[in-house]
Amino acid sequence: MERYVDLHVHTTASDGTDTPGQVAALARSLDLAAVAVTDHDTAAGLAEALDAGARLGIAVVPGVELAADYGGDEVHILGLFIRPDAGPLREALTWAAAWREARNGQIAAAMAADGIPISLQALEAADPGAVLGRPHIARWLVEHGYVSSVAEGFARYLDRGQKYYRPRRLLSLAEAAGCIRAAGGVAVIAHPYQYGFEGAAWEAFIRAGTEAGCRALEAYYPGYSPAQTAALADAAARYGLALSGGSDYHGGRKPNIRLGTGRDGDLAVPAGVLEGLRRQL
Repeated sequence: MERYVDLHVHTTASDGTDTPGQVAALARSLDLAAVAVTDHDTAAGLAEALDAGARLGIAVVPGVELAADYGGDEVHILGLFIRPDAGPLREALTWAAAWREARNGQIAAAMAADGIPISLQALEAADPGAVLGRPHIARWLVEHGYVSSVAEGFARYLDRGQKYYRPRRLLSLAEAAGCIRAAGGVAVIAHPYQYGFEGAAWEAFIRAGTEAGCRALEAYYPGYSPAQTAALADAAARYGLALSGGSDYHGGRKPNIRLGTGRDGDLAVPAGVLEGLRRQL
């Protein structure tokens, strides 16, 4: 019987609600062949995830999700099979964390000036060790009655163009892919249909990612139709890329997304993609 994997998962080390150990245990209970922990701009949860995987008998792929700049747009690059202690990656994560912290401070200061008494110290206490960002601020807005949902928090306050949005510096595509490759990993263009590129612009983005050093496309993702997955498989074949896929699981922060099966069972990432990814190492 065919088995499946989930190669895009977040934990409490960034903006998920399950600990790395809980993610490994859940993957084991679902009989997944492997699960990748890919927290935003941090490798802090990998040691716990790998230890739990070894104890429970579930393969854990060490990963990360990096934010990168593409022509002024933020895009995401997954790193799979990384060595988290590799120098270039460690330096990139330290740099990204510093810019996240600076932006959080700017957002909090702007809100406080308008009488919204958000406290970064309270956010840190609520999620000790997490890489804080706009999702945590949006959740605070929900908890304190300013909005009814995290999505509304972004739409009214935190999205680009809204009053409290503040930009942050990002790695370039080449820098993101380069530090992943220097860490022994495979750089994957994450959720390629999520950025709003269409037609020639979409093709140019895939080409730019490949030229920057990405070696795989995330073809399996919640909400992607069979036709979209087939189009991504075709693009991967044209550019010599491997296929990857995952749920983008965040636990309770995205309650409609389930580990391994996505939204309403619309995700099934065959375990065979692991071999294709390993060939890109």
